Amino acid sequence: MALNDDYLPCKSYAGQEADPKNAGFTIFQDKKTEKYYFSFVDSDGNVLLKSEGYVDVKSRKNGIATVIKNKEVAGRLSVEKDKKKFFVVLKAGNNKEIARSCDFSSELEAKNAIEKIVDKESASEAINTSLSTNILTNLNGYLAVSNYLDKARIWDSYGITGFVKFQEEDNKYYFGVYNPDASLYLRSVGFASEDDRDNAFDLMESTILLEENYKIENLGGKYYAILFEENEILAISPDFSSFIEAFVTTPGGRPKETIGTMY
Repeated sequence: MALNDDYLPCKSYAGQEADPKNAGFTIFQDKKTEKYYFSFVDSDGNVLLKSEGYVDVKSRKNGIATVIKNKEVAGRLSVEKDKKKFFVVLKAGNNKEIARSCDFSSELEAKNAIEKIVDKESASEAINTSLSTNILTNLNGYLAVSNYLDKARIWDSYGITGFVKFQEEDNKYYFGVYNPDASLYLRSVGFASEDDRDNAFDLMESTILLEENYKIENLGGKYYAILFEENEILAISPDFSSFIEAFVTTPGGRPKETIGTMY
């Protein structure tokens, strides 16, 4: 197995600034390469996983989101050997490497590192608790459904999409996702800047078709489809009167024979 030259030596990842938005991660820019890096660390600050270099902060943020999503999936973490050293390697569903550990002198040490990286039980509990809290806290930050409708749609290389971005009279920045009939599928909370909104939009767009990134929540007798990444809410649906009405709007509830996407 050839090492990827875009990783820095492990000492470069040690003692870096904590990522304020992602617990357990550190972030930095390397002065020599001018690229952006992150690491996933344990409670003592020891580097468990390190990233390759990213060309900008947005790409690094997406890389962190990818690590968070994939490290809990069975089979995505593995131990690989290069000469006399062992590494923990994290790969995405397409088998592309997205992070790796520092080297270990034995396979047992590497396997022990995997246990620290995964920690499934505590991660699952934290996600469910934080998600419910965030929904209740942020529900008032969403506009009425009508405010997201009749906006100019975004065009891409394939033509018109079901996505909209706009600034509202409160001077905050929002995005919305339309159903094929131009009704509202998902809506965002308001953001203070376009950059913040666009970063959230990019993450939403990368997860919108993933069944596992949806939850149905009952809030005040109304049901909402929630699109989330770890404990961060990306968008919520309009309200529905029943669980099933909300569920059938999500990728998990739509007919499997549907061709293409709804966007």
